This record gives sequence, C-alpha cells and structure tokens, in this order.
Amino acid sequence: MKETRKMIGRLKRALRKLRETLRAMIFREKDKNMTRHNQEILDCLNDYLKIRKPGYAVLLRGSWGSGKTFFVKEWLDALKTKKEDDDDFYTLEPIYVSLYGMTTTSQIDEEMKKAVSPILYSKFMKTAGKMFKVAISAALRYNIDLNNDGVGDMKMECTIDPKALLGSEDPHVKGNRLVVFDDLERCHAGIKEVMGYINYYVEHIGCNVVIVGDDDKLKKKQEFQEIKEKTIGREFELDPDVDAAVDCFVCDENIRDKDYLGHNKELIKACFKASRTNNLRLLKQSLCDFSLMMERIPSKTKQHPAFEKIKQRLLANFVAVYAEDKGQEVNMDDYGRKLGEEFSDQMALDLIGEDKPVKTEMTKKHEKYNVAGLTDKYYAMVPHYADFVLEYLRKGRLNMGFIETEIRKDDKKPWEVLQNYMCLENDVLTKNVDLNAGYLQNGEFGSVDEMLSSAFIMLMIIHWELTPKYSAETVSKWCAKTMREKFYGGCKSQNELHDMRQHVMACVGYYVGNQVPEVKTFLIELGKVYAEIEGKLKNDLTVFLETLSDGKIEELYNVYSGVMPDHSTTYSLSPIFSRVDPEKFVNGFAGLSNEGKRKVISLIVGHYNDALNIQNPEDMVYHYVDDLKTLPEIIKLLEQKADECQLVDKMLVNMLKNNLVQSAERIKAADAVRIGCQSGNDTIN
Repeated sequence: MKETRKMIGRLKRALRKLRETLRAMIFREKDKNMTRHNQEILDCLNDYLKIRKPGYAVLLRGSWGSGKTFFVKEWLDALKTKKEDDDDFYTLEPIYVSLYGMTTTSQIDEEMKKAVSPILYSKFMKTAGKMFKVAISAALRYNIDLNNDGVGDMKMECTIDPKALLGSEDPHVKGNRLVVFDDLERCHAGIKEVMGYINYYVEHIGCNVVIVGDDDKLKKKQEFQEIKEKTIGREFELDPDVDAAVDCFVCDENIRDKDYLGHNKELIKACFKASRTNNLRLLKQSLCDFSLMMERIPSKTKQHPAFEKIKQRLLANFVAVYAEDKGQEVNMDDYGRKLGEEFSDQMALDLIGEDKPVKTEMTKKHEKYNVAGLTDKYYAMVPHYADFVLEYLRKGRLNMGFIETEIRKDDKKPWEVLQNYMCLENDVLTKNVDLNAGYLQNGEFGSVDEMLSSAFIMLMIIHWELTPKYSAETVSKWCAKTMREKFYGGCKSQNELHDMRQHVMACVGYYVGNQVPEVKTFLIELGKVYAEIEGKLKNDLTVFLETLSDGKIEELYNVYSGVMPDHSTTYSLSPIFSRVDPEKFVNGFAGLSNEGKRKVISLIVGHYNDALNIQNPEDMVYHYVDDLKTLPEIIKLLEQKADECQLVDKMLVNMLKNNLVQSAERIKAADAVRIGCQSGNDTIN
C-alpha cells in the first residue's frame, strides 16, 4: 500500500512536469505571436496614413503599462525618418498631444499650439512662400526669414490656429495631417466634450487621427461606449512588445548602469516574459530601482570576484519580484515562508497519494520561472533572493548582511575545492591541501560542520597518500585542540555538549564512516576531548539544584521527570547530588519559602524511596552510589544551617537533613550487599 502511494505521488509529479513543459512551449509561441500581431497593427496604421481625409479615427487600446505610448512614439519616429528620405510621402510633422490631466478643451488647444510651433522650423518652411510664412507665425516671437538667407528679417506676433494650419489647402503643406491624442482615459474633461473636440479634426478638417487609451478604463466609461462609433472607425489592441521595450530601456540616458543592463538584456527579457505581467512601466521601474540600489552597495563589495554572479541574480529578481508584486493581484508578503509551506503540503499529499487542493499561489509564481529555466541558473524567485527585493521594495532597506553571506557562499573554501580531489591538477591539489592545513591548524572555522568537512577530506587525502607533508595524528591533534577550545569547550551544559556530540557523530557517518584507519584515530582524539569536557560540565538538574528559587520549583520538577543528557536513563534513576556544589545547594534551599522547602524535600525523599524501599534495593543501588561523594558535606552544612534557623524553617531544614542521613545509610548498606553478592559469585566462578 505504501509503495503504491509513493508510485502515485511520483506519477503526479511527472504529470505536473509535463504540464509545465507544455505551458512553456505555448507561452513561447504566444510571445512570438504578440510581436507578429504588433507588426500587423503597424502595417495597418501606415496604410491608414495613405488615405486622404479618411473621415474616421483609429483607436489603439491596451492595458496600463503595456507600452502603448512607447509603440506610438516609435512609430512616429519611424515616420519622421521616412519623411526625411521622401519629402512627398509626408511633409508636416506629426502632432502628438497627451490628454493626461486635461480638464477643458481649451487646455487641449494650448497643447496643440505648442505641438504645432516646431512646424515653423521644419524642412518645408525653407521652401514656403513669404506670405505663407507670415500667416502661420506663432503667438510667440519668431524670426521670420523671408529670403532664406539664414538671417531673421522681421519679428511678428500673431495667433496660431492649429485647425487652420492642418486644414490649409496651401500647396506648401503637403501630405497627411496626423494628430495623435494619447492618454484618453486620463483626461478629466467630459468624455463627450473631448470626443467632440477630436471629432472636429476628423470630420471637418480631415486629419488622420489616432487615439490611444487604456482599454480596461475606457470600457468602464459608458458615455464613451455610446459615442465612440461616431468618431472611431477602427480599433486595435496592442500587445506589449517586450523585446523592443527592453532594447529601448537599456539605451535610455536616464537609466544608470545602462551598459550592464544592455549586456544582460536577454536575461531581463526572459524574466519579464516569464512573469506574464505585460506591464512595461513596471519593467522600467524595476530597472531604474535596480540601478539605484547598486549605487548604494560599497565599491569594495562590488569588486569581489563572486559579486558578479550575485548581481545577475539580483537583477533577475528585481524584474521578477516587481512584476509579481505590483503587476498581480496576489500579495507577496512573506513569500519565502508561504512558498515553503506550500511545498511541504504538496509533498505530504504526494507521499500519501491524495489529490487534495492546496493553496499554491506562491508555488505558481515560482513555477513560472522554474519552467523558463531561470530558477536554477539565475535564482529567479528563489525565496531568500525574492525576500531581499521585497524588503527593499517595502522598507527601502538594503540588507548588506544577505549580500555578504551570499558572497561567502560563492567563495569556495579549500576543503570545498578538495571535495573533487581526484580531478584536480597536482598544483591545485597541493595549494589547497596547504590552505586547508592552515585552517585546521588555526581552527579558523565558523561551525563544527566546516571543521569536520575540512578534517575528513584531509584524512582521505592522507589515506590515499596524496600529500607527504601531513599525518592523521597531526590533523587529529589540531582538531582536538579546536574542539576543546571552541566547540565542545563552548558548551555550557552536558545537554548542549551531548547534542553537539550527536551532531558530530551524524556528520561522521555522512562523510566517510569509520572504516578508514585515519578516521578511527581522529574519532579517538575527539572522544577524549568529549570525556574531558563532559567531566567538567553539569547536567540541567544539577544546575537547578545549585540555583534553587521559589520561581523555579515547578521547572525543577519538569527537568527531574526528563532524561539524562545522553538519553541513557532518566534523572529518577541517576545520582542527583554527585556533581552538586554542597554549599550552593544548602544556601539555595535555606533561602526558599517554607512551601518551596516542602516541595524540594518531597522530590528528594521520593527520589531515594522509590529505589531503596523495594525488596532487593541492592539491585538498584548502583544508580545512586555516586551521591555518597557529596551527601556527607550536604548533611554537615544542613546541620549548621539548622542552628541558624528558627521555628518552621529550622524544622524543615532538619527534616531534609534527617532524610538525607537515612538515605545515605541505606545506600551504603545496599551497596555493601551488592558488593558482597558480586564477591560471592566471583568465588563460585
């Protein structure tokens, strides 16, 4: 049954992997189609310009940040270039006006005048007639060059009328009159009034008009839906052109570190496409913020050889996290924790063969980049990198500790290089063996794991006689010294010491086992250090008995009911006073309240009675014999303390003393019987 469940789990994971692969293929094809679609729209717009006085406008739709303005301006730039090559194709400069924040049509008029003014200096003015030049002079002061000699002949002030200019039949004004109205959804004037204004250029003047707007917001404007057919003849919905946008962004003079971004633009494109967010404004913002953050990192850190790889990972995560956090509806807070929980839940379901829905919002985000091959190589949406960017986004905090940790991870230590010693060239092997020996000799390790890794790889190299300079005995002594002074020696209690020893033994089994003679030598040395330190430390119960207080009585009972640090037996079957400082115990006991004294007496009396009140106490007494080392001194001090006490205090101190006297005598008697029985058995044998 268990094997069947595991098989079902593996099959489900295989099916998920297949679905991810298919989704990736579909997404790549969709991306190609998006680029092709925009090119088709561009062809349609160019065809639209060939129509003289078309009588209708074109609407370019797209979601916020999808690159509509970018697309239009790129198109206009291309038209200007084509006009310079072919004067007959287009003469007037295209007029571009943003309606953002406009509240009246008179404000739109002012923007139109500003947009028309550059026409006075355009190419066709060099050949325009003198009277025509004067007629279209702007309200601002312009030098009018009547004879084309490059010197202004007069200055005039007059009112320019864009409608008159664009509707002019003067032969000097050749080609189509193109006007682009951008940000329609952001115009604060009444939609009917604005569309009426635009319609004048369409119907009465005969301009080619392109309107640009956010499709989602325009759909919510009921009035727009009702009147758009009067003005708009064709509609196109733009898809974000990520490739073109990134190519443009990395050349933007306003973006810092543009050389680096240009070098990594394929990574930027891949991460943004994987997000499926399609908000190019967020992409540009992520690149700007990434560049600004890089300026805050100290030069010394950026010069480290390992930083280049980390910088690339940060770039991938800036693009991905900005898109996921600001471009999606799901909140990204606690991304790393939530992703870990979702992975654990899914793994548990796979193992038991159940197919229950789990919350996978963060998993879905992670998988998009994993499918695109960006997780393994660039750490895109890997929790600790994503959380670093989120912290920068939310709090503006640059976590340099994280960056320094990552640098150290990518900075290979000599024992990490030596892991592959069979493939190393002789000079590389020798160099890293010497470096590794330096670490071992000086104990320069941040954790016991590092020391064990360094030691075990060194012992294997010694075992295979790949270095004549060092021996297993030398390595063992170096490590024993480090364990004594730093790791085992840094433990504060037997419990802590035993936990570390368990960890050390687990590492031994993980690395090489103990079949190699050099490893046996090593383990013997570490064992000696353990015994030495263990003899100096006290267990938790001993510490509690030396630091008695009323507030710790309940905790004392909890500890007593537990097991010894090495898990060999319980405290109830062990000597409890063998390592206790008699003076500390007696002073602590005397300082308790009378209720506290009674509770401690109850614990101690019960401890000995459980073993010594049975039919054959000699069978159990060996658990308690070591207490005879300190009980006489404790009894003596209690007797002295009783002389200093009065009333109930005196009675309770004497009660504990008398019970310990009886317990000590019974331990001695039972132990004598035990020794006698052992001697008899030896004689018989």
